[in-house]
Amino acid sequence: MKFSVVANTRHSGIKKILTRVIGFLDDFELEENTAKVVNLKGTPLIELQGDMVISLGGDGTLLYILSKVNKPIFGINCGGVGFLTEMEHTDDIFTAIKNLEKGEFLNQKLQRIDTYINEHHVGSALNEVVLHTSRVAKIQGFEIHIDGVLADSFRGDGLIISTPTGSTSYAMSLGAPILYPTMEAHIIVPIAAYRIGARPLVIPSNYEITAKLTGNPEAVMVLDGQEEILITIDDNIMFKKASKPVEVVRFKDNFFERVRNKLRL
Repeated sequence: MKFSVVANTRHSGIKKILTRVIGFLDDFELEENTAKVVNLKGTPLIELQGDMVISLGGDGTLLYILSKVNKPIFGINCGGVGFLTEMEHTDDIFTAIKNLEKGEFLNQKLQRIDTYINEHHVGSALNEVVLHTSRVAKIQGFEIHIDGVLADSFRGDGLIISTPTGSTSYAMSLGAPILYPTMEAHIIVPIAAYRIGARPLVIPSNYEITAKLTGNPEAVMVLDGQEEILITIDDNIMFKKASKPVEVVRFKDNFFERVRNKLRL
């Protein structure tokens, strides 16, 4: 098995961690910025040819990698919470890599949300898509249709369309329920809605969601915490289940353990 290694090069201790990881690998390649850390030649992220990606960083690193390439990914946490990662950089990396090489792991398939503006595909999100007012402390209006039927209309700071994976992220901080990551569902979550009755809504993932702005002429849209996309009151924004899931590598089904230990429920 060939591994592609991608690291968050902004992490202060990444050189030591990266050197340790690649020292255990027999067949590997490095993403170009990652390679510079250890003075080796690397490959652009979108051109990586490995069978599996090893992500060295936090959840943001893992999400960024999956926004560019769709390969099985194994996360080693070098950041903060690292909820999506499988192990900490202080754990037994040698044994973990040997287990990966022997095929002793599970591929957990996680759905993503495909996002369209005026029928143009602008990206896919593993955690969530956030629509948010473009001006601080300026309320925005939102109208939501589910499979062509008006489901909600409210004024507030924003709107989240979340996957089950994203239910332990931004959506959770707004009181949305935690969903098991392989459930076939999406969550629609109002952000600071100016209406008592506005509550998170869980729907089947095969339903098509559309959103329109009804207040100020502009807002911003962010997929998985990456770059902002400007949207306007004339845009038709559509969300639907992506045709291709991503595969996160696990050694065991440890979701509830991660919830208990990392989210401190």
